[in-house]
Amino acid sequence: MHRPLLIHGGPILTMDSARPRAEAIGIALGRIVAVGTRDEVRRWLGPHFEEIDLRGRTATPGLYDAHAHVMGVGFAAGDLDVSAGAVTSIREIGELVRRRAQATAPGTWIIGRGYDQAHLAEQRHPTRHDLDAAAPDHPVAIWRMCHHIMVANSAALRLAGISQASPDPKDGTIDRDAHGEPTGVLREAATEPVTAAMGLPSEDAIVEALRIGGETFRRFGVTSVAEAGIRRPEELRAHQRLWQAGSLPLRTWLMMIIDDTLDALVALGVSTGFGDEWLRIGNAKLFADGSIGGRTARMSQPYEGEPDNRGILMIPAEEIRAKVLRAHRAGFQLGIHAIGDAAIAHVLDAYEAAQRQAPRADPRFRIEHCSILDEDLIERIRRLKVVPIPGTTFLHDMRPVYLQNLGEQRIRYAYAMRTFADRGIVAAASSDAPVSTPNPMVGIQTMVTRKDRHGEEIWPEERITLEEALAAYTRNAAYASFAEREKGILAPGMLADIAIFETDLDQVPPDELGNVRCDMTLMAGSVVHERAGAGAG
Repeated sequence: MHRPLLIHGGPILTMDSARPRAEAIGIALGRIVAVGTRDEVRRWLGPHFEEIDLRGRTATPGLYDAHAHVMGVGFAAGDLDVSAGAVTSIREIGELVRRRAQATAPGTWIIGRGYDQAHLAEQRHPTRHDLDAAAPDHPVAIWRMCHHIMVANSAALRLAGISQASPDPKDGTIDRDAHGEPTGVLREAATEPVTAAMGLPSEDAIVEALRIGGETFRRFGVTSVAEAGIRRPEELRAHQRLWQAGSLPLRTWLMMIIDDTLDALVALGVSTGFGDEWLRIGNAKLFADGSIGGRTARMSQPYEGEPDNRGILMIPAEEIRAKVLRAHRAGFQLGIHAIGDAAIAHVLDAYEAAQRQAPRADPRFRIEHCSILDEDLIERIRRLKVVPIPGTTFLHDMRPVYLQNLGEQRIRYAYAMRTFADRGIVAAASSDAPVSTPNPMVGIQTMVTRKDRHGEEIWPEERITLEEALAAYTRNAAYASFAEREKGILAPGMLADIAIFETDLDQVPPDELGNVRCDMTLMAGSVVHERAGAGAG
């Protein structure tokens, strides 16, 4: 059993409004037992303890990513990186595909992730013809960064059974050329035949992906995550296997996809909150719409240059209401993916109706992403006490495509953290990794500066302070999953999950926050990550 631990010697940002900063914290048996001056904490710990000297570095509660895909991060580690940081053109994407094809046997799937047409020199999506030229003998599928659009080459389309004769699914589209032939660009549900052709990962593969993804998050000081979509029994079993072995890398809140899991969970009497401090059944989840970059988020007004396109409502409004009500009655918290303002309005309608028909003291409804808002929607969110889960890194990565697709005025309240705070709305930060980097410091930098990867500013009125941004990744995220009594702040009785950053964060210029490294990550008082060369102190 580990001896008690004293942490001192640098700024400790507790995120506790009763005591925002402390000189020292004491840990015993996986929990925080004392917060205060160094002498006060030493008296609590007794004569025998270990210590970590921060040497001027900053300690915070372990960070909590309120919406991410740990499995996806793990699987993406073996895929081609075609993000804006790796490629600048379709030609460069083709070159990466060509190299992978040369290194793998014909017929082997080649998967890439992360392109954004707004950052490519050609200012368009790749097509099957671009990918065919690079790998005619391999099925290839390249995901746009939002994961709502895929580009497949001809071999992949054949394996998926997609041809000129294929109809569009009701909640997706197959892009076609002037002759009606698929271009290879598939949107929303149109991607599903390709993913089915790839084959579903085994339970063992999911376990390994969770290990890889979890280690990635821990390197950034993240100790808790909301896994944003459990569909298959294998996914739940993989989490449980790691939990049973005591090797689950992150404290995990499992979002359960209603259409795939609700019947079984209701039959068993399982609902939100079932589990322990390591693994819990979380909110029931639906997809109301798509993405802004894919022009599939459901908007009240058309996309720029497309007067007939307002995006896709993935589920009819009346069906959203029925599914929300059923899950609500079964004791689930609801967390619906809704990005466009029209989709958000439908989700709020469903939440309001469910609470009216089956009142609960604290349903704590969530809206995942909750991107495009106006004053009326913000007021409804405040009145209903809904918790937005904004993608706080999205503007850093995708500001140009937001402007192209919606124009500047319609994104006035995109990820409006200042407005949320001023209106008393608790908003929890998220990366949606692997859509964006799992590094929360990039999201924190974006919240503080409202600048994209090029340094271009967008609606600086929504800037918040460093401590407010950290709160969104700690205290607010814990609140979003009913965990505010066990984590999110550094106070006696709370879990001893702590992130230690390499410097005094107060001294870092706002535009450089994204470069700050995590030196150490502690979970239950034990070091689970230590950056090479950082030293424990």
